[in-house]
Amino acid sequence: MAICALPQSTVRLLGSSVNITTPCDLVKELVDNAIDAEATSIEISISADTVEKISVHDNGHGIAVEDFDSLGRKSHTSKLRSFDELQTKGGKTLGFRGEALASANSLASITVTTKVSGDPVATRIQLRPGAGGVQNKRPVSALVGTTVEVAQLFKNIPARRQNLLKEKNKTMLKIKELLRA
Repeated sequence: MAICALPQSTVRLLGSSVNITTPCDLVKELVDNAIDAEATSIEISISADTVEKISVHDNGHGIAVEDFDSLGRKSHTSKLRSFDELQTKGGKTLGFRGEALASANSLASITVTTKVSGDPVATRIQLRPGAGGVQNKRPVSALVGTTVEVAQLFKNIPARRQNLLKEKNKTMLKIKELLRA
């Protein structure tokens, strides 16, 4: 299903104050997206300080070219079209609000490399900071799937970033526990 904006009535009904507050939250959301993309392999790379770089690579179905401009935009999702669909899709998807990548994009620099089956080459997309959509893109060599690279997490919230740097060992343990679970 293509990525599109949810109607405002649905956004209000699905609303949640929960967004990305830690590197662990981000890893969880990106892994959930990979699982929803039917990935059978997920590779996670995290810088030692847990905020400089987080990368999640999967071999899922990738993101279609026509969906590129919807990436990182608030309330844009491929999982639902209306609140009523939640009755039939609940429990079949790990994420459906269209908030994870948008939240991450407001906190960091996001680069997405993706390829769907049948595309001759992959595309590397730099998301427009804060707003989402494509800032720039270029063809690259990659296998079918998606890699989301998050750089300088919480760069716009220095106090939060500084606190996370102090707790980097705890954060890494929480991420490991999440992945084991």
